[in-house]
Amino acid sequence: MVGAVLLVAAIGVGVGGSAARDDRECMARERLPFRCRARYEPPAVLAPWRDRAGEAIDHYFTRDAGLVRALLIADTKDLDPEVRDRYAAAGIVHMLSISGLHVAIVSGAMLLLLQAARLPAVAARWAGLTLVVLYVLLIGAPPPAVRSAVMIGAQAVSFALQRNTSPWAALAWGGGVPLLYQPRTAVDLGWQLSVSGFAALIAGRVVAERVLPSGLDGWRRKIVGELVVSVVASFATAPLVAWHFGRVSLVAPFANIAAGPVIAVLQPTLFLGLSLAWLPAAASLVAAASVPMVRAFDFVAYAGASLPWATLHASPSLLTAVALGVACVTVLAACVSHFWERSVLLALASVATAAFAPAPGNGLLEVHMIDVGQGDAIAVRTPRGRWVLFDAGRGDEKRDMGRTTVVPYLRARGGALAMLVVSHPDADHAGGAATVLTSMRPPAMLEPAFASATETYQRALVAAQRVGVAWRRARAGEVIDVDGVNFRVLAPDSAWTAAQQNPNSACVVVRLEYGGATMLFTGDADAAEEGWMLDRAPALLRSDLLKVSHHGSHTGTSEAFLAAVAPRAALVSVAMRNVYGHPAPAVMRRLTEAGATVLRTDQLGSIVARSDGAGWTLETAGVRWRLR
Repeated sequence: MVGAVLLVAAIGVGVGGSAARDDRECMARERLPFRCRARYEPPAVLAPWRDRAGEAIDHYFTRDAGLVRALLIADTKDLDPEVRDRYAAAGIVHMLSISGLHVAIVSGAMLLLLQAARLPAVAARWAGLTLVVLYVLLIGAPPPAVRSAVMIGAQAVSFALQRNTSPWAALAWGGGVPLLYQPRTAVDLGWQLSVSGFAALIAGRVVAERVLPSGLDGWRRKIVGELVVSVVASFATAPLVAWHFGRVSLVAPFANIAAGPVIAVLQPTLFLGLSLAWLPAAASLVAAASVPMVRAFDFVAYAGASLPWATLHASPSLLTAVALGVACVTVLAACVSHFWERSVLLALASVATAAFAPAPGNGLLEVHMIDVGQGDAIAVRTPRGRWVLFDAGRGDEKRDMGRTTVVPYLRARGGALAMLVVSHPDADHAGGAATVLTSMRPPAMLEPAFASATETYQRALVAAQRVGVAWRRARAGEVIDVDGVNFRVLAPDSAWTAAQQNPNSACVVVRLEYGGATMLFTGDADAAEEGWMLDRAPALLRSDLLKVSHHGSHTGTSEAFLAAVAPRAALVSVAMRNVYGHPAPAVMRRLTEAGATVLRTDQLGSIVARSDGAGWTLETAGVRWRLR
């Protein structure tokens, strides 16, 4: 029980407070529980221990703390999004958080140490199980770890009773127990990958025994067998990875084989370092010894992600993802069944369904004002099912609405992104742009070319260059046609932009035209830019729908501008109880007096407008009506 004492001491040293949590960024208002991206939170009674472990990790592992937090306590809030993307591209993203693999490695290391201490085999097995349970509780009982601990417990009971246990039965116990105490575990990506990965492990071993020639033995058989298992596991988890990360790794089988030995040594080393946190000198020594292994682990991800054609980028719809999920389940069934023909036929039918699924377009133009809090993200869906996205929500060191909300929103509805329009470089508009560009890879990005040194703006430009997105400067007077929908750029031009000091004065302003239906997108355009447009072409401002500038701030939507637009409905993207006092009461009063129906995301959630080219239908909060 020495390990338990050490770990308890480590969790209790010199720590206080609790880590900040930011798990409300899932799309609750969209009624899309299957897309919820909220972070896992441990039960309240366990949360303080996990927080203290995290602070000990921060102290001893410093530069690598984000990665070590993920590997030891399933805490990914400080993990750089680029790191996560790199591991996803290499196909080893499942190794970035506590999973059955990590718990099994720690369990095996404990068992070896206990046996080396000459503890009887039975006593060592039960002592090892006790330490594993304690470890899982102290890290906050993340669902994948609970799954593994339950399976280890089932194996220990079977060993004690001298009875064989089906691995499928053990998986059923391990996968089901987390759902009993926390049903929302079903939408946790870690749990999904853990269960599907272990199922693939079982099936892969069965099929490897079937297909490998009897003449292949020794280390060659071991390596080829592991490759077969890795291929099956990569296939089984591909729909989940594509759904959550927008890509499927083609190098995953090889990356997993390369990373396996590294993580097998790294994981118990990190665990030992945390256990020795009550001895600063020893903990620092172990942390320093882990650095080469951390670098080797990260090198596998970097090398895998850097290979040509390492990944296939995908934006699956719900129908496609479900069809591919069915295909994976049936392939696993075929791997372990003696009568595999029916399973293979069903798998082929599912793949065909995914391949020939109808385009997501419904023949109507749709405008989705996505509720991203204090920011803008407005997605236009063409009648052919492609998207044009105006801004991508807030993004900073704490959260990225592009990752947590915008990309999941678009993928859940299916369809490719044809163009990203960044109205201006402010963080609440351009913050999520880098994620959107990396995840959905639109052919083009349109922005005002306003000189800005903001980190979010620079990150977006770097992402566009890295993934090959064509950069375009907005030019007043230009008309861009996307699937029969015209996007007329009203502002700015290069001369006006060069003369401005405030990015709000050089926002991209676009008028959407589809048949007789029109809408004006204004970004955060202020009164100065509104006056410039009024002087140039006031007739082109008239629109059925108005995206109210700057979240309803008093800096825009002047009386003269509002009179020129004459909207029948005004849409305001704004956060509830925001610190800026948006929207300004005077602006709301002007809109109402002008006869516009005002819809706000802080009151109604996301807003959807649809048009057949003749008129508009508005839908929000489950209510739909025709705009007259």
